[in-house]
Amino acid sequence: MNIYIEIENFYKEFPGNFLLALNYVSKKNNIYLAHRSDIQDCALKDLISPGIIHLKDVNSLDSNFNVIKKINSKGFSFTSQDAEPGLTIDNYDEFSTIRMLDGKTYNFLDYYFAWGKRDFEILKKKFNKYKTKFIVAGSPKLDFLKSFKINKIQKDEFKSKLGIKKKIILIPTSISFPIGIRRMADWMYSFKMGKSLNDKMKIEKRFFETFTEATKNLEKFIELIRYLDKETQNFEIIIKSHPDERIDDWKKLIDLKSEKIHYIDNISVGELIFFSDIIIQNGSSVVLDAFLCKKSIITYEPYLFTGDTNKTFPNSFGKKLKTKEDVKLYLEKESYEISENVINNKILEERIFNIKNEIHSIQNFSKAWDEIYKSKFLNTKSFFKLNRTKIYNRNVKRFLKKFINRFIKLDNSKNIVNHKFPDIDMMYVTRLYENLALQNHKFRKIKVRKIDDRILEIKKL
Repeated sequence: MNIYIEIENFYKEFPGNFLLALNYVSKKNNIYLAHRSDIQDCALKDLISPGIIHLKDVNSLDSNFNVIKKINSKGFSFTSQDAEPGLTIDNYDEFSTIRMLDGKTYNFLDYYFAWGKRDFEILKKKFNKYKTKFIVAGSPKLDFLKSFKINKIQKDEFKSKLGIKKKIILIPTSISFPIGIRRMADWMYSFKMGKSLNDKMKIEKRFFETFTEATKNLEKFIELIRYLDKETQNFEIIIKSHPDERIDDWKKLIDLKSEKIHYIDNISVGELIFFSDIIIQNGSSVVLDAFLCKKSIITYEPYLFTGDTNKTFPNSFGKKLKTKEDVKLYLEKESYEISENVINNKILEERIFNIKNEIHSIQNFSKAWDEIYKSKFLNTKSFFKLNRTKIYNRNVKRFLKKFINRFIKLDNSKNIVNHKFPDIDMMYVTRLYENLALQNHKFRKIKVRKIDDRILEIKKL
């Protein structure tokens, strides 16, 4: 049986799904990690054998629902876990309605893997007719954070490659609207789809309030980064752009030629947390990863957000500072708090099932997939045929673009899919594989190879 795992934001979603695949792959089950569009295209054209497609969300828009319906008719099964689980959002009931609409895609799922008790209970009640499909599973993303380890040699090598000689401040950006990769009109429209006129007006009002506050926050972060670059002597800064932002935009906004500022978008933020000494954030879900990894956190909050209440929970973590001067003074102490927030710990235990070290999500995924395999795919043959025509046509287009680019600079900035899921970098995949294989020697008996620009195959040797 083949299992096809969807990924949209590569560097954000890949590490946890990669670890899940390495743990579950066997002689009877091959696993493919790819973008949703590539998996759907292959399934519709009968290039892949029926198996389990693990969806990155329960998108119930008609366009996606109709595609899943067609693929299901070809004998495919579906499971899902939302890659955007709303962990930092207090009103999950409202959030899940926006994410899943009427939830009709659940009709095709065998199982939905909830992150924790909170989403399990709310979704089971909201979509009661599908209640037997919900499993409290936890998240492979958190399993990855538990599994990933670095030593001093690895950290020194990482710093050497970037030319970093001092301690590292990691700034995971989360500004969104003013510099997001989606056009503002498209973004707003996506929130208003299917809503009543009254609800649309409320959404618009909140959207513009949030946009205004986010723009002020952006101004203050630009100011902070320039100030720290000039005024701190013992630190260098890594700026990790949010998947909905472009790292080149941050280079333009900061607009400094400095050896102390490093712009990165080709590694997961989870890995960067381990390489860093302290995190500075505002409203970023990355703060949860940093907190769980017991990393020092500064929550820089020059403005108190009123329109974007989604920042309330993430901004309750770490040392809260309001001015750039306060940030500098705190950094100079070089003795940082790693606070144990009892209230936040309790909240996270409700939202993430495998938050404790002894609990892992992978067993829950494996058990469910085993049941599907035994009931539907026990005696089936698996295959994956590459669409040679598609690959040839794409390579021709790339050659023409490179040729034309010699004379006319082409703008590829509007291609959101390629931005979020670029061609798979096998050097990055190999480094990650080697690190995980050090923790689990069984992974050495697994072959990982790229069979297309955005398709990774994982097989047991």
